[in-house]
Amino acid sequence: MSYLFQKTINNWNAWGAVYQSIEDFRPLIEKIFTNEHLLGAEHISHLKPGTNAVFKVGSYVIKIFAPTESGLNTDQDYTAEQASMQRAIHQGVRTPSIVATGEIVDKYVFKYLIMDYIEGDSAGDVLGSFTMKQKSVFIERLQLDMEKLNTEPDEEFSPAVIIERSVYNERWNILLPEVRLQVAEFLNRYEIQTFVHVHGDLTDDNVLIDSNEFIYIIDFADSTIAPIEYEYPPIIFELLRCDIEGVEQFIKGLNMKYNEFIERLFAGTMLHDYGANFVKSIYEKYTEQEIGSLSDIYEFKRLIHKHLMPNSLST
Repeated sequence: MSYLFQKTINNWNAWGAVYQSIEDFRPLIEKIFTNEHLLGAEHISHLKPGTNAVFKVGSYVIKIFAPTESGLNTDQDYTAEQASMQRAIHQGVRTPSIVATGEIVDKYVFKYLIMDYIEGDSAGDVLGSFTMKQKSVFIERLQLDMEKLNTEPDEEFSPAVIIERSVYNERWNILLPEVRLQVAEFLNRYEIQTFVHVHGDLTDDNVLIDSNEFIYIIDFADSTIAPIEYEYPPIIFELLRCDIEGVEQFIKGLNMKYNEFIERLFAGTMLHDYGANFVKSIYEKYTEQEIGSLSDIYEFKRLIHKHLMPNSLST
């Protein structure tokens, strides 16, 4: 039998070797666009890579989700992204419109999502050149969108679910056993007050800025229900890149004291699915040591308290 997609996917490494290949995905994309009666399949270009195969195709963006043979279970991401995007649009958040969704059965079953392409720059490419006034406007607009997104769900949600998920998150295995125990002890003591809908991945790649400096939020695949502090680590560590002025404006917008914010940021990091990645990045950035040298999780807390502190508090 002849397949449109020719490569073999039998684990994560095999998917990682092919998921950015225009040549390998072109026949599949052309067939999907024909099925959906869309034009532009002859013009395919790369976008910034993530977990799934994402390409600009004509005036659209197509995201082809990794099949189960990759070792990833992306069905939940596929469902969550659609629901969260529709909810964001309904709430008045600027995000790409969904043009088509579906799946194509080929050598593997590929689920896909087609969206309008947004003309704009990733926040990471432009924030560094912003004036303080521009940063303030950007953060104000981001927080207005967060207010729209971070509303309480209609259904009840058990704190034990997210605590257990966080404690047994395999990404913590990069830490020493005694440090993993500290993480578990902290989480088992932590009291979650309320749950809200969160984007979960507000990084510099997932916030776009157009020519009028309006922002668009993309990539809702990591959306979930969690405490609001779950939203903070990607914003502080990746979107704002620990910029002290930006962090100070963000904290002011929350009407929160610095020490309280650090407590919430630390808790959000412990709870986050990618919390271990944030701990590794920050620890290695500020100590110039490998993550295996971290012997106390509260050293991470001390590092963010010291290095994010606004100038007005450090004098």
